[in-house]
Amino acid sequence: MSAAGTQLYSANNMPLAELLAQFGMLEWGYLFTGSGGLLIALYYLVRGKKPPQKLPAPQSQEKASTITSASPSKVTQSVRTSSSWWSALSKSRSRFSWNSKNFENIKESVEEACLISDLGVQNTQELLEIIPWQEIKKLSSDEEKLNKTKSSMAEVIGSWLEKQKGNNEAWPKKESDSPTVIWFVGVNGVGKTTSIAKLAQEIKAKGNSVMLAAGDTFRAAAGEQLETWAQRLDIPCVRGRDGADSSSVLFDAIKSAKAKNIDYVLCDSAGRLHSQAQLMEALAKNKRVMSKALEQAPHETLLVLDANTGQNMLNQFTEFNQSVGLSGLILSKLDGSAKGGAVVAIARQSTAPIRRIGLGEKAEDFAEFNAQEFSKALLGLE
Repeated sequence: MSAAGTQLYSANNMPLAELLAQFGMLEWGYLFTGSGGLLIALYYLVRGKKPPQKLPAPQSQEKASTITSASPSKVTQSVRTSSSWWSALSKSRSRFSWNSKNFENIKESVEEACLISDLGVQNTQELLEIIPWQEIKKLSSDEEKLNKTKSSMAEVIGSWLEKQKGNNEAWPKKESDSPTVIWFVGVNGVGKTTSIAKLAQEIKAKGNSVMLAAGDTFRAAAGEQLETWAQRLDIPCVRGRDGADSSSVLFDAIKSAKAKNIDYVLCDSAGRLHSQAQLMEALAKNKRVMSKALEQAPHETLLVLDANTGQNMLNQFTEFNQSVGLSGLILSKLDGSAKGGAVVAIARQSTAPIRRIGLGEKAEDFAEFNAQEFSKALLGLE
């Protein structure tokens, strides 16, 4: 038979041409898909290679990211701290957001903003006298005038604060083999307990041992609150019964810390008694008893102030300083305050350095006071 007369048959003895003529779209799809897969397999079989596989993600970039997140660089820490200052002072900064295009009104706006933010009358007047208004007036655009006004304010405020801040980078510093006793005082509700916990966490992270002393036996649940923090931080806490003599609790804590070679003892105190005179008398007794437990204790006496109270912080500083003598300040709750100017007022009037400032609820928001960061964040300068 000739090649032209040859016919191919399927398995059921049907001519192949007739079978193909009955194919629909679905059957043709199956045919080509199967044929294509078969050809690809034969190709790699002949070449002796495996089909291409999806490459894994580069390992070097993943490891670098892990290292960065586990051990932030100083640059990352600085950026985070700057961001915290900016966020914490957002309410206060809104006071210094002027939209006036008339330069003649800027001086008046500056004065109003300073007073509303609780900078104080004397500080405001001094600031207005130092700002180089004649130099600013010569600038061509309103934007340049506004920027120069704010930068001049930041320079003045920053200089006021730099003189006051103290050496916070090396604080707290252990001076001897005996425990260093840090005593926290302040009225109720200012954030003493939270400040104690945050400083304890900071000290522990530096490799030091810490003990807490629940010296507020007057307020119900104060000791329980501090004890809860101690459990979270996995550090010891000495606590007496509610209503017990707070001096005895502090005495026992210091003696215990000395026996156990604890590096730091952070002591709470009452913030309210039946009268202000009784409170100050009780605090004076606390101080005398602590010095009997360990010579020169307390080594630091920190006044915790709520930044929301504004100019009232000055009155609290005066009263507590006269009664127990203060070595430093902690300003809490700055993130919720619109009275950031009061920080300048308390810094200029007090002789005690601002040791730490609360910029938020996270542990890293308990920051060293930075005069320049504060000034720029308050006035909205990048």
